[in-house]
Amino acid sequence: MSTYGTFIDDALKTEYISIDVLKNDESSKLEVFQHKNSNNKLVKILSKNRNDHIYRKLRGLKQENLPVILDVCSCEEHILVLEEYIEGENLADIIENSELTKNNAISYILDICNALDFLHKKSIIHRDVKPGNIIITPEKRAVLIDFSAARLMSDGQEKDTSNLGTVGYAAPEQFGIYQSLPPTDIYALGVMFNEMLIKLHPSIKTPPGKLGKIIKKCTDTQIAKRYQTVEALMSDLKRYQKFHK
Repeated sequence: MSTYGTFIDDALKTEYISIDVLKNDESSKLEVFQHKNSNNKLVKILSKNRNDHIYRKLRGLKQENLPVILDVCSCEEHILVLEEYIEGENLADIIENSELTKNNAISYILDICNALDFLHKKSIIHRDVKPGNIIITPEKRAVLIDFSAARLMSDGQEKDTSNLGTVGYAAPEQFGIYQSLPPTDIYALGVMFNEMLIKLHPSIKTPPGKLGKIIKKCTDTQIAKRYQTVEALMSDLKRYQKFHK
């Protein structure tokens, strides 16, 4: 542990109480701490996936559909991150246990579009958009979490240096074909949107009408045929909302 990492650990032990462990395996540990006086919560992340540059690029920045990265420390064998804890329900659980209205599904997708737009404008591709990485707050705001698979777009690089993502949501280019780009996240967003609407992968079935066409454009296997920006996707979704109130 680095000197600064030790300082962070000491501060947590002095001012906070550990209240939950969200994950603990060979690659990472996510632990929730609560402040003894204010009751504010944060997540301590220890990860062997060295995404130091991503977390440093996001540190201190605020966007309502992303958690705030509070601090970052690069240690010898892992990265230590303190991240805002987002209260709410995991979208994967919501999809499994209840029915989402069409309006709610569109609203949540637009929220994640806002998060991705923020990341993409900083040349960050999330690469693991899926229901398990979405928290729905009590105010019905969707928040995109987990930057462990994220990478920076690189000029002149033809393909990713590592193949990360979740099978079923990962776009074809994430398996060593091309470099991940904004349409890579849009592919996963389309898969997730389809599951939110009809609980099926779009390769099996898509909804009828305009929403089905939007999802098919999101999830085309050819990256050039997808929406190239989340702004273009948001424009179509808002146009749909306007005429289907």
